[in-house]
Amino acid sequence: MPEFNPDLPHPVTRQVRRSARLEGTAGDIMLAARDLFETEGVAAASMAAIARKAGVARSLVYYYFPDKQAVTDAVLDDYLEDMLESVSTWNELRIFGDMPAELKNCVATFRRVLYTASGQPRPMFAVLDELGMREQFATQAVREVVACIQDYIVSEYTAYRTIEIRLVPETFGLLLFGLVGMMKAKPDITDDELAELVAQTLRLDMTVLDPPPWPEHPDAPILRAS
Repeated sequence: MPEFNPDLPHPVTRQVRRSARLEGTAGDIMLAARDLFETEGVAAASMAAIARKAGVARSLVYYYFPDKQAVTDAVLDDYLEDMLESVSTWNELRIFGDMPAELKNCVATFRRVLYTASGQPRPMFAVLDELGMREQFATQAVREVVACIQDYIVSEYTAYRTIEIRLVPETFGLLLFGLVGMMKAKPDITDDELAELVAQTLRLDMTVLDPPPWPEHPDAPILRAS
């Protein structure tokens, strides 16, 4: 752990979301299936092919996943975890009070979830289209991301700023669907422009705040009232 430097900006202590990714052998099998789905297509990825890709016996695949639908569900859950983990990581790394920078980083994170560095849609979209589940997945993803924002981000915002909108989760949901549509309709839209749209829609207070007068870094000295 680096030594605490009171002159540097430091993140506020905040709730940390636990990852829900599959781990161990089940996780390895799921990742093998995900890779095959994205490179060969869902239809071509048999349970035997998944076992070969994972380097395990087919019987072991069936031990963790009773059928291909169970494997497919696990892959879809992993796609969802990609999104939730991105939101959580952004939240944990952001610097307290610098709303303009926080918002721009948030928009950049959102874009990376959907598109590669070259601007191409992530491989998951081809998988979702083959399964005929893009709309269903989008609805679930927005619901889960909004819940994550409510649980881990909105509470801190309301502690230091005033929320100027009503129907907060519904507004976030509408905004997320709108951002996806805007990026698709206007691929060259910049992160700055998207950040401005978000700020206007949510009526965010963009004032930069000083860090609160208590230690947030694990090695920070304890401040006592005089």
